[in-house]
Amino acid sequence: MNGARAGLLLRALVRGGVRRALISPGSRNTPVVLALHALAGRELRLHTVLDERSAGFFALGLARATGAPVLLSCTSGSAGAHWLPAIIEASESRVPLIALTADRPAELQGFGAPQTIDQARLFGGHVRLYRDLSEPPAAGAGEARWLAAAAAQALDAATGHRPGPVHLNLPFRKPLWEPEFAIDQLAPSPVGRVLRGPALPGGAALDALAARLAAAGRGVIVAGPRDLARDRVAGDPPLRAAIARLADALGWPILAEPASQLRFGLPGAIATADCLLRDPELAEALAPELVLRLGRVPTSKAITLWLSRRGAGRTVLVDPAGAWEDPTWTADTVVAAEPAALCGALGERLPARPADPSWLALWRRVDRAARGALDRACREGLWEGAIARLVSEALPDGALLHAASSMPIRDLDSFSPAGDRAIDVAANRGANGIDGLIATALGEAVGGGGPAAALCGDLSFLHDAASLALARECRNPLALVVVDNGGGGIFHLLPIAAHPTAFEPYFLSPQPSSIPAICEAAGLRCTPCASLEALGAALDRALTEPGPSVVYARISRGESLSRREAACREAAEAARRTLP
Repeated sequence: MNGARAGLLLRALVRGGVRRALISPGSRNTPVVLALHALAGRELRLHTVLDERSAGFFALGLARATGAPVLLSCTSGSAGAHWLPAIIEASESRVPLIALTADRPAELQGFGAPQTIDQARLFGGHVRLYRDLSEPPAAGAGEARWLAAAAAQALDAATGHRPGPVHLNLPFRKPLWEPEFAIDQLAPSPVGRVLRGPALPGGAALDALAARLAAAGRGVIVAGPRDLARDRVAGDPPLRAAIARLADALGWPILAEPASQLRFGLPGAIATADCLLRDPELAEALAPELVLRLGRVPTSKAITLWLSRRGAGRTVLVDPAGAWEDPTWTADTVVAAEPAALCGALGERLPARPADPSWLALWRRVDRAARGALDRACREGLWEGAIARLVSEALPDGALLHAASSMPIRDLDSFSPAGDRAIDVAANRGANGIDGLIATALGEAVGGGGPAAALCGDLSFLHDAASLALARECRNPLALVVVDNGGGGIFHLLPIAAHPTAFEPYFLSPQPSSIPAICEAAGLRCTPCASLEALGAALDRALTEPGPSVVYARISRGESLSRREAACREAAEAARRTLP
């Protein structure tokens, strides 16, 4: 009985922690839709999203912002395939999703039945768990326990030490709707769970690691991108306080990029490393004896190259699942541990203060000098670095900022200062794609519940313009800041920019679309801005008015490029003058 099977599974998933579900219309998933409809209420909120691709990224944003697994439901055939980009990003950035694909039964497979494809392992190795739920045990209590156990497995796989997406394939035979069935007829079934403690090495290993850190007077802590969902799924204690105590005890600087969740809310973090380490003299003067790296690979190419050259064989990598995320092969040790728990345990094993404070004093001196130069460069002119800085400073404490994976996340890294406002920064840095930006940001805004902003370029916006239809789902303030530089400006930083004929049509790829016109057609407020002052005023309005709105700035790509290069050069020159 389709209704009973869907009801037992969905009720177990909701009892296990699913609080939001996205439905994309279709026929074969009717039993799932009716079960979700019956369960909707105080504990479960439903969203109907026509396009599966937008639904996938909207679910990604919801799960990232709430930390709870979000459910996706679609019909059979190619519908589920549209989730693939979001499933890949969820896998790489460790965000919990549960994808339910409805399917035709076994007797229709391989005989040309309409809307029927091979859905087995549709997402390949990008899911933590795949289950085909087509062969239940005998009906009755056995089936109920089987489906409850399948739900418990799915929830654990989605939210364990290595969170991520799960795929459950659900074949249904007709009739898909049984009017005589009601979900209230089902007897309750207990939902199992796996109790997981924080990953942490044993005492002897911690003692040895603490001794190694203490012996290195000139060390650095490098904090790369770290997804918001990790803290919220695993229930991590606050990392900011634990890592600050560890850094103080060691006398080491914390090189924190925005998506590490440490740039904002940790005033002592080093925010100018991307500009500092481009300079060979500074890179040499600041060379570390040991590196403690948390999070994913740093966004900054300058930092990554510096680590590759200066940290090879003396880098300790921390990852909750023990993953070896080290494409430059510099780490000699990988510690499988929750970062906050590890930092706290190590801090307890170290003296309260470092023996030699001069190393941290050097970092703070060059950072302060570089910061002054960058601040002066960002005070005037409508260019990408100044816009990124303005957006980061306009957000109130507790707000959420989503940065596109192209230039916006890099401009935030280069030009946004550290501060005491605890802003959460989200970015699809798992697979580093620009797709799904609008849907993801809308999902994060809805899941976060407070004011939010997204910073993107024209191509990121246009790539996901179809997701503007989801704007109706968002009631709280969301400022979509679109910096239009007339194409893929990031490619100007690559050697291909020198190609005489292929660069503009195939890499820069300028689009003829009018972003303000697209916003008007979608019913969204759009405010064009011709100055930093106008952009700041529009941003302030967008962060206080309900619902999403677009703040649009058309800039000169060439001028922005030259300003970026000049700002980084002046920052390095100012920092060099402070060297002993």
